[in-house]
Amino acid sequence: MIQLFLCPSPELYGLYHRDGAAVLITDIFRASTTMITAMAHGAEAILPVATTEEAQKRGRELGCLIAAERNVRRCDFADLGNDPKEYTPERVGGRRIVLTTTNGTRSLRIAREAGAGYVLIGSMLNVSATLDLLERRGIGEVVVVAAGWQGHVSSEDCLYAGALGYELELSGRGKAMGDAARMMTDLWAAHCLTLEERIDYIRSCEHYERLCSAGHEGAVPYCMQLDSHPIVVGLEPNGDEWLRILD
Repeated sequence: MIQLFLCPSPELYGLYHRDGAAVLITDIFRASTTMITAMAHGAEAILPVATTEEAQKRGRELGCLIAAERNVRRCDFADLGNDPKEYTPERVGGRRIVLTTTNGTRSLRIAREAGAGYVLIGSMLNVSATLDLLERRGIGEVVVVAAGWQGHVSSEDCLYAGALGYELELSGRGKAMGDAARMMTDLWAAHCLTLEERIDYIRSCEHYERLCSAGHEGAVPYCMQLDSHPIVVGLEPNGDEWLRILD
């Protein structure tokens, strides 16, 4: 039986850390969606880094594609930004990518520094595949870390926990635990079961408005669709720092 917890901001992760739990980093708009897309389209591996300086340095040293975004926009020095549509099979197939984003890669660093071992990347694109892997590996506790925006809570990231909680309980494989995960599971069931409902709900949220103002409204339906890519991407507990597809 999988127990699901939601940490609504990476700044709070120290309060939610659970020894032995899997940690799901989610940044629906758009880092985790972009990472899943890149790997589904044939990228070899992704190295998440916290700063733009590290992205430039490591990318050049390793001969990788450099992907960098700050405040919804691609950095001038980067080969790629943080828009999933950039990560085509032709562009990323067989390549390694060094990636830094405003919120997603920062959240991963915070969780790792606080002791998270088994880290997965969570997106709407692979909810079912993620639950299948957790069950296969006998993971009993899962903490979703919602990346948010510069420390503030974002609805779309918390809703990801609702999607997981709903599917866990519907299938009898687990339960949403604690008030945060319970609220998001109930919200998902009431307002977000269809893509149309999810998009309608998210239109009133801050990060949706931020994407629209930067000209990225078209990314929203893609980011909010369920189970289009049946892969799981993450870091093995005793592995290196590269994100890869996990079996």
